[in-house]
Amino acid sequence: MMLLNASREDSDMVAVGERVYYLSLALDARRALNAIRAASKGNLRAEELQDSIRVATQSLEALSTNGDLYANLSPSHYVQYEEIQTLREVSPMDPAPLVQSLKSLLADNVEVPTTEALDSARKFFRALESRAMHHYNDPASGDAFMA
Repeated sequence: MMLLNASREDSDMVAVGERVYYLSLALDARRALNAIRAASKGNLRAEELQDSIRVATQSLEALSTNGDLYANLSPSHYVQYEEIQTLREVSPMDPAPLVQSLKSLLADNVEVPTTEALDSARKFFRALESRAMHHYNDPASGDAFMA
């Protein structure tokens, strides 16, 4: 009986462990949204925003060119399966306009970001956060691999 309980507990831990990457992605998207809010008030050089945009744009570019995000495991783009799948779910069919809009926020010569660029980034990171939280809160997400 005790062994049965330990097995169920281990299964729960595996499920939660698999979903932690969704939570991490959602938290990163939330940091980006907070930085976008600051950027709309004039603080464009927020490090959180630049890091989040850099990672998102590089990942979107790799997805759009059918590049292998696993080929170069580095923090320059999303590398966890859960992050990549969530990004695929929320990215548009043609991510080029989104990537261009996000990159415009990284340009050194930008004093005040355009409203369109901020709105585009806000919409993207909201969708990313929402989808990641959906997967994190869905108990079936981690149970798919359990026998």
